[in-house]
Amino acid sequence: MKIAIADSGAGGLFVAKKLLERTRAGKIIYFADTAHSPYGSLSERVLTRVMRRNCAEMAERGAQAIVLACNTATAVCIDDLRREFGHIVFIGTEPAIRPAAAACCTLTVMATPLTLAQPRFAALLARSGVRVNAPDCSSLARLVERDFPDMTAAEREAERILSRVPRGELGAVVIGCTHYSWLAPFIKKRFGCSVFDGADGVVSNIVRKCAPFCGAADIELVVTDPADRAKYERAAARILDGISR
Repeated sequence: MKIAIADSGAGGLFVAKKLLERTRAGKIIYFADTAHSPYGSLSERVLTRVMRRNCAEMAERGAQAIVLACNTATAVCIDDLRREFGHIVFIGTEPAIRPAAAACCTLTVMATPLTLAQPRFAALLARSGVRVNAPDCSSLARLVERDFPDMTAAEREAERILSRVPRGELGAVVIGCTHYSWLAPFIKKRFGCSVFDGADGVVSNIVRKCAPFCGAADIELVVTDPADRAKYERAAARILDGISR
């Protein structure tokens, strides 16, 4: 099965990396929509239109499954996309609220404002039954995308954001944006807290729904802003080099 992983930029590469580390095989179309990055800054109407167009292109490229490696796109669009592209398997990304809530009674969720505003996300929180902090992380995805793979500025901003949460109320940190996944090791080390990332669950879902994987590991890149292509080619080469070792 040909799988497309779609995101507004570097966040979904974290999912692609974890998937290839687990399977050591398979062809992935990586769709980096850097022309519209970050998705969390778009309106629901614009994001839905962009995702419909992107999914149509991925389908034309032979994708039989599309992974929305973006919490915001999943929360806003996945139900509409499943209705419109009924022949394609869609796999979404959601914050790991459930396992985090099972381990800790207070959570700090790092997500975009658009994700936080979605009924789908509100229902996820309501079912958790725990106290939740949701600091303003609206500046963070742009920094990750701008400097990737250098996380220096993004780490400073993550530290500023989380330092504003009273230390006794931080609890466990839940990553609610795949761009922020690259910051998880830094957050865990700097704040000494548990960090829950939904990427592992997404990968498990892909493996379950889209197996078998076969052939050499390969990433076919689609980058909507040509100015970003060289950066993504280097990133894909590093991921594949790590898989081959």
